[in-house]
Amino acid sequence: MLKSLRPLSLAALTLFAGSATATAQTLYVRKAPPGSTINLVVNSTKAGSAQTDGNGDVRIPIDLPAHLKKQEIDARVFVDTCDAARTVTITERDAAPLPAGDGCTRQEITGVFLVRRETSIVVNVGSPVATLLLRQGSYSLRTRGPRRSAPTGLVAFGGATMVNYADALDFGCSGVPTCSGDDSGFSYTAGAEYWFSKYISAEGGYFKPPDLTIEGSGQGFRFNSFLEPHLFYGAGKIGVPAGPIRFYFKAGFNYHRAESGTTQHTDEFSTTDENGVTTVTPARDLTVNADTSGWGWLLGGGAEAWVGRRFAIYGEFGGAGIKGDSEVVEQGNIDNRIRTFIFGGRILIR
Repeated sequence: MLKSLRPLSLAALTLFAGSATATAQTLYVRKAPPGSTINLVVNSTKAGSAQTDGNGDVRIPIDLPAHLKKQEIDARVFVDTCDAARTVTITERDAAPLPAGDGCTRQEITGVFLVRRETSIVVNVGSPVATLLLRQGSYSLRTRGPRRSAPTGLVAFGGATMVNYADALDFGCSGVPTCSGDDSGFSYTAGAEYWFSKYISAEGGYFKPPDLTIEGSGQGFRFNSFLEPHLFYGAGKIGVPAGPIRFYFKAGFNYHRAESGTTQHTDEFSTTDENGVTTVTPARDLTVNADTSGWGWLLGGGAEAWVGRRFAIYGEFGGAGIKGDSEVVEQGNIDNRIRTFIFGGRILIR
């Protein structure tokens, strides 16, 4: 059997997380009377002494090379309980410990333990039968609180968004020799959701995509177009919590209202008929504005990390369809898609 797996038939083992790599052997005693004295004996040599803090805990370094000229030993551990003190004795497996002091009772923690350079020995004397934790690494006396988890209840959120219109330039520039536009940019979103459990939520909000602009030109003409949409949406969400982090997927619908318009300038041109008569058509500007509205789909997924009891940061990828009919002219109808990335914060309301 490996030395690090010595049987501990009468010892209860409790695992605690450490905070750094140990550089020397260390004894920790826990749950002793606050202010009591803890003595450490290695074989027959007193190796340290300290008083416990207000929680009854104490830390005492062990220097095996100084006392035994060894970097590691197979050890037995004894705990002596006296009126105002506790003595922990660590002896080599075949060495006889010093006898317990007058008026003290002794308990041997059954087992043989490998004590190395990086070993932490944690002895809990808070119950009638002392227990031991042997850790090949560091240990922290700080008590860990309960792990934070993703909450339920009402949550408000807001964030910055990066948006791209998927097919706007392909459609708006179709057949135009020279054409360009601004089909992406940053904007914002805000809303609220209610988590009925850690796994199911309903969300509603407002989303403002950036304005879409397209301009182009050809022989004898030039134009510019714009779209200023506003989206209101509702969605159902499914979450997968992992402690304070929750991954989620959402699906739902959106209702958009948008203002759009196109201004086209046509240069002056002339035509000559078969009789040689020339007709001059003057330059002109034509502006058509339209309002659209309609329903579309919404999909998204992301993760939120609750960095505090009431505050989280989140990131989300998604998309939405913007589809609607014009209230003025058929040319104002819209059927497009946007892709979104959102980064923002959430606040638990209750």
